[in-house]
Amino acid sequence: MMSSSDVHTGNPRDPLLGQVLLDRYRVVRKLEERSGGGLYFAQHLLSADRKVAVEVLEADHARATVIDQFLEDARTVARVGHENVVEIFNGGRSAQGVFLAMEYLEGTDLARLLAKDGPLMWDRAQGIVLQIAAGLGAVHRHGVVHRDLCPENVLLVPRAGRRDFVKLLDFGVARVKAAGESEPGSFGSAPEYLAPEAQHGPVDHRADVYALGCVTYQMVTGRPPFVADSLAALLSKHESEIPAAPTTLRPAGTLPVDLDAVVLRALEKDPGRRWPDMASFADAISRCRLTRRQSVRVEALSIAELSGKTDAFEADARRRRRVWAIASVAVAVGIAIAVLRILTTTPGHVQISTVPADADLIFNGLPVAARSPVVLDAAPGRYTLVVSRAGYLPVQRAVDVRAGATVSLPIQLTAVQQATAAPAAPAIIPAPTLAGEPTGAAAAAPAP
Repeated sequence: MMSSSDVHTGNPRDPLLGQVLLDRYRVVRKLEERSGGGLYFAQHLLSADRKVAVEVLEADHARATVIDQFLEDARTVARVGHENVVEIFNGGRSAQGVFLAMEYLEGTDLARLLAKDGPLMWDRAQGIVLQIAAGLGAVHRHGVVHRDLCPENVLLVPRAGRRDFVKLLDFGVARVKAAGESEPGSFGSAPEYLAPEAQHGPVDHRADVYALGCVTYQMVTGRPPFVADSLAALLSKHESEIPAAPTTLRPAGTLPVDLDAVVLRALEKDPGRRWPDMASFADAISRCRLTRRQSVRVEALSIAELSGKTDAFEADARRRRRVWAIASVAVAVGIAIAVLRILTTTPGHVQISTVPADADLIFNGLPVAARSPVVLDAAPGRYTLVVSRAGYLPVQRAVDVRAGATVSLPIQLTAVQQATAAPAAPAIIPAPTLAGEPTGAAAAAPAP
């Protein structure tokens, strides 16, 4: 289950060494010491070419019902048969506790990879997250919750030409660990990835969604979403604090812009507000893609990290951002000038109809040869129109013309004999105006 450097002969006094479990698994050597148990290499007596790993959990203080449920979950996981889930052959009880026999794997767990390499580039992290989600989704459909998803339980093995083939380990182990721990506040799970509701009672598959959100966060930022000096402070943060957006903890442009919303939804305090299942979370993760420009930047950052020149890379990035900001402002000013030029040079239209139709028209001091109906073109601005005819009272109107717009002016003159009092000067009738336009020079001519 571990890399070859972790294999050792173990303590020769270990009572489990040499034992045969279930009449088929001879325990040969200890691979790793674990909290509340250990991991062993075993020989399969019925199939010599099959390598077997045996995980033993101390269960002295665990209730029989907890052990039964753990073994039942193990049998369920064995039936799932998903490529990203460790293959479990069998399980049972021994004098040392409860054990599981499973496929023997050599690889590196995600925790060691992150400790060695730091935050992963997005394309690599995305591939790992999607495999974890696929494996968890498969066991969730069979009613099993992992309860202790963390980087230590994600094994990366080379397979089919892939360096990061995921195998999920330790399903349900947290249940047995928690049952055997008497210290208050012990949950059997890594507290950095513990869903808030797990502190108070039973959990469902959405606790695994939360844990995967934490693992994803750590993969792309280099640290879990919450860090504290004490367990109590850490658990409090899980319940009440909103973590910083992942993109704010990495160089600008190295993560997809929509990743923040996807991860932070997985980390919602209320399970009902998280992604409802692994399939929906995986779908959202698969849609988080770098732009072509970001991909070039990520490749440059990768080269800088390998050469130890990340400070110079960031300084150059800041310089490029300043250049882009200046260029963006210049482009915006140019666009504004062009728009203003269009608005001030594109003519508007004045459509005039009069009764009687042969009335004389004077537009901004210039006589109009045409008679009603007539359409005049004019630059944007404010103009004066005077309509007159012998035997009728003249009418004067102010006209506001906007670029590309048409102003309709129906005007009916009043005969002198119908007027109750004939004014000495032309009557000025205010017309509907569109305020805010500059006063333009007269530029009227009959429309062709």
